[in-house]
Amino acid sequence: MPPDPAPAEENRYKWLALITVAMGAAMATMDASIINIAFPILTVVFEADLTVVVWVTLAFILVSTSSMLIIGKISDLIGRKRIYALGMAILTLGLLACSAARSVEQLIVFRCFQALGAAMTVSTSTAIVTEAFPYNEVGRGIGFLGMSVSVGFIIGPILGGFLLDWLDWRSIFYVRAPVGLAGFLMALFLLKKDQVRTGRLQLDVAGILTSSTGIFLFTFGVSRIREFGLLSPGVYGIVAGGLAFLMLFVWVETRAKKPIVDLALFKNPLFSRAIWALFVVFVAAPPFILIMPFYLIQGRGFTPSEAGMLMAVTSVVTMVVGPLSGTLSDRFPHFRFAALGAGIIGTAYGIMLGFDLQTPVIILGGVLVLLGMGIGSFHPPNNSIIMSSVTKDHLGTASALIATYRQVGILVGMAATSALFSARAALHQERLISEGLSRASAGPPATASAFHEVLYLGISLQALAFLLSVTGGKRSGVGGQETPTPE
Repeated sequence: MPPDPAPAEENRYKWLALITVAMGAAMATMDASIINIAFPILTVVFEADLTVVVWVTLAFILVSTSSMLIIGKISDLIGRKRIYALGMAILTLGLLACSAARSVEQLIVFRCFQALGAAMTVSTSTAIVTEAFPYNEVGRGIGFLGMSVSVGFIIGPILGGFLLDWLDWRSIFYVRAPVGLAGFLMALFLLKKDQVRTGRLQLDVAGILTSSTGIFLFTFGVSRIREFGLLSPGVYGIVAGGLAFLMLFVWVETRAKKPIVDLALFKNPLFSRAIWALFVVFVAAPPFILIMPFYLIQGRGFTPSEAGMLMAVTSVVTMVVGPLSGTLSDRFPHFRFAALGAGIIGTAYGIMLGFDLQTPVIILGGVLVLLGMGIGSFHPPNNSIIMSSVTKDHLGTASALIATYRQVGILVGMAATSALFSARAALHQERLISEGLSRASAGPPATASAFHEVLYLGISLQALAFLLSVTGGKRSGVGGQETPTPE
């Protein structure tokens, strides 16, 4: 008898699906980083203040973050291919619209439109990969998907810099439009057709309004801490309003017939520990992604390009380790690799406490390699635990929760670490000046001391993430069926 072609076809499809959604994930990630490098140019071109131009990024973040949960739920109801393909189309049209903007206000509006497409691709990508790969290879697939995210982070600023040197600011949008079109066509022709869902589409309107309003207000308030300070009454009011809406959302969901988020998911200890560990790890990320450049540039005197190249080491290592960690976590308990990753990140932060103004570059690079190993070790198995802990009809919701927790976690971490760093750096500088140093001479050691104090916050959070991960225990297969954990 001829061999059954089904296994070969399924093996081929999983890689086609991965390549397709990896392209969208890389583009969405790139969008979050490529525009920032153009801020100085945009302030001149549009004759606008930086506080206005920054909304080009802030609006993108707010719209994408506040819409992810709704999109995840809709994808569970009408199909993930439909949502992903539509997202790629919107993302591509948004790129073209942004390149044609004639004012900063138009650019901000078009970025909101583009953010909706980015949210649709990011919210569904992990679910599509999880569904395409057999349950014992989900970690491997998610590891490669995570690699595409790292590629987007690395390429974004580099590509943006080259395009701004060679062409103009509009090129950072229109040059990527053909790639978006290719991603849209790949989604149409390569992803499997969604199963037809019978019955009337019912959406929880009250849940949509309370969740989107709550997330929007909370993330907006947190993002304003850097500008107005940690003790600003206005900031506290906005954040409190967001939290109030989120609590109302929880109350609404417990009574909804078709909730956006089935709160029963959080009763599963595997899911709840993993999703909160993910959140904590992203809250702990800004000591590296936000404060490390201050240490390298203001403390050590590196040029921005030198600092960027050095920090890119972490992303490169993450790209290599992520797929390996995901593959190994498919063969051995997921939670062990997630806990190992959180532990390595915390260890790297601990070693950074020894960084001073004379630490050799080779040591700096070595610790950044260790940090990349920790990041790459944590995320694929952590995401596998989350996705494997839910039933098939909740994959879109789980995927959207991962994206939402990631985005909100980074915003919370950036607000907390920037406020702490700014306050402590100012205090250390004034103390050193009172001891006889000039303001210029006091700057570098004050920056290094404040960097160390921020690291203590990161270490504490990584310890919490380690504890949440190490208590994972067993693992589950897609569909909520527990599978034996190989020892």
